[in-house]
Amino acid sequence: MGRIGFIGAGNMAGAIMGCLAKEYEMMASRRSVNALRALEDQYDITTTTDNAELASSCDIVFICVKPQSAEGLMSELSGVDFSNKLVISILAGKRISFFTERLTNCTRVVRAMPNLGLLVEKGATAYAVSDACTPEDEYKAHILLNAGAYAVKVEEDEIDTITAVSGCGPAFISYFLKSLEDAAIRHGLGKEIAQKLLFQTVLGTCEYLRTSDLDYDGFISKVASKGGATRAGIDAGKREGVDEAISAMVDAAIGRARELGK
Repeated sequence: MGRIGFIGAGNMAGAIMGCLAKEYEMMASRRSVNALRALEDQYDITTTTDNAELASSCDIVFICVKPQSAEGLMSELSGVDFSNKLVISILAGKRISFFTERLTNCTRVVRAMPNLGLLVEKGATAYAVSDACTPEDEYKAHILLNAGAYAVKVEEDEIDTITAVSGCGPAFISYFLKSLEDAAIRHGLGKEIAQKLLFQTVLGTCEYLRTSDLDYDGFISKVASKGGATRAGIDAGKREGVDEAISAMVDAAIGRARELGK
């Protein structure tokens, strides 16, 4: 693999590093010296506050800054020759062409969308590759992105939708779980019991759906008998526009991802 560098070592980059730390030589750059010292202690890696130094020193460069900071980063890296480097971007909205058009001799680019399930090695990551990527590049990207995650190669035009579904999905699911928990507490259930039951319910539901032949509607029918409590709850959700609200959340996330790409 060579040396793997991370420009912008925030939460997501830290999650990826945590999955790779035991296997690979790594380097990280970030503005905060204190944050870099913590990364040195946690992962025993080299750090720098100079993004150009990191890019020059590494064979594979993960770009993990906020999308709003991307243009400034491109200026910082203007003097680096990327002809022998593989770039892996996890920036929401930024297309492969954003990097190939701004970085010197940069043609081998992977655009990835991981999620924070990486923190417990249960991540979901989709990635697309530039036309110039070699089979070896694709192999390296898959190995790195598959560490602590289920990684799948997709077309780049699918990435914005995947950003909304699996990138934002953990927060959306947490939002829904919080609403369920708040409702349970409002009706007198203790917080600890409500939370434990909800977590186990989600784990069991996901595992059943993952391993069975039933689709979502089939599973709902299995639980929601006619005239029962589950059916009453689902009917209330439909009346209150839950489907439309979830669709609006996904649409808004896709729209924002596309805005960030401009």
